[in-house]
Amino acid sequence: MILDSESSNRLAVESSQITARDRLNSREGGLWQVRGEGETLTDISMVTFLSAASALFLSSLIIVAIYRQKTHQVFQKHILLVAVYLLVCAIISNVVISVYVTTQGQAALQDGVILSKRVQATFDYLFGIAIGAFIFVATTTSINSRRDFVQYMKTEFPNSYVFYLFLMIITIVTILFSKVTFDPSNPAQIRFEDYFLFVNGIAVATLILYAPYRFITYLRQTKPGQEVRRDTYLIILGISGFALCELLFEIVLPYVGIATWRAPGFILEMALVGLIAFGVRGESFLQELIVPEAEAHLLTKPTYALDRGVTYVVLERDAGQAFEIFKDLVTHGAQGLCITRRAPKAVMAEYGLERTPVLWLSRVAAEKNVIRPSPPENVAMAIEHFIEASERPTVLLDGFEYLVSHNDFGSVLALLHDLNESVAIHESILLVPFDPSAFNEREIALIRREVRLIGPMAEEFGQVTKISP
Repeated sequence: MILDSESSNRLAVESSQITARDRLNSREGGLWQVRGEGETLTDISMVTFLSAASALFLSSLIIVAIYRQKTHQVFQKHILLVAVYLLVCAIISNVVISVYVTTQGQAALQDGVILSKRVQATFDYLFGIAIGAFIFVATTTSINSRRDFVQYMKTEFPNSYVFYLFLMIITIVTILFSKVTFDPSNPAQIRFEDYFLFVNGIAVATLILYAPYRFITYLRQTKPGQEVRRDTYLIILGISGFALCELLFEIVLPYVGIATWRAPGFILEMALVGLIAFGVRGESFLQELIVPEAEAHLLTKPTYALDRGVTYVVLERDAGQAFEIFKDLVTHGAQGLCITRRAPKAVMAEYGLERTPVLWLSRVAAEKNVIRPSPPENVAMAIEHFIEASERPTVLLDGFEYLVSHNDFGSVLALLHDLNESVAIHESILLVPFDPSAFNEREIALIRREVRLIGPMAEEFGQVTKISP
């Protein structure tokens, strides 16, 4: 085609009016380019690919971290993994669509942008469904498996998650079938219909508020310690922050014509999901201690009558009587926690403990329900979390000598002082099996000042507390 002089001049004038402020879609070297204020042409696909690659790298780290978590809350872990997989699918689909539109014409670019928005939003709200299920399961103590979840949904219908799920599904349907217009003018804008914005706004607000509502209510009911609260707030920040990022990067900025931040938004969103995974890392261990449960509520009269708010040292060669007392109390309505040097499975089998949490005091064992003997604060934290959240708490600490061997007598005595105060404040019972042959007279005298002595060897060391009715 040959241009006349007038056409050439007009084209030159129009070209000169493309200022640095305009966003210009052009094709150089087979790739669509964009020019921003004061910027040279940059490869928009390269930004997308680098951002997506970074987000995928973060997601792989998160998946490995979640997968390697050793926790009895397997169902929760699987739900969180599904949520991360959905985000990975969203990122991959966007990359695939980006590859397509950079090899096609302008019409394909516009259709590809709209398609990528629909796919991204669909996966995001599927993530919202999965993360909502995670929130619901994590804050419902009776749900520990898929079967428990299905049964709860049947027996407790309707519940908060039913309404949450309904809203997410309505939003996905709106995304798939609503009319979206791509305006290629400078700056390019993606226009949504009013009802689309309304429904998505309600859905995002629900996701932002659902996590704080469920978790804060849960914290008030269980009254956990400071560390559990911190991890829970990190989870809330990750979930609510992700929802805000979705609203900003996927709706608000494209609506006003700023779409170049979408790819870096992947990285920020995945980092927030990593924050959720980090919070679960700390929360999963203590969650089983936060909501204790009595082993049984037998109607018979207890064999042993112990005063509450007292620490009892059971003087004996082994821990036989201490375990008998502990079993007697937890089968008559007390909520118990057992920390022992023996393998938890062996203890549970020997004494018939099915609901009572049993933790393994060990330096080398790799199970999730392990407490390290050093520093002693590990033991203190577990016991204090438990008694703060329990009704009629009873704790058996089997392994006093083991704690001393991995620390020193002074630090373990300080641990006993602190626990004795917590036991008194919360009207708990602490049972500590103790072999006097492993300590000298001075050490035994220091322990006697803090506790009441019971057990078959107690008469040799002073006044014995009567514990049988």
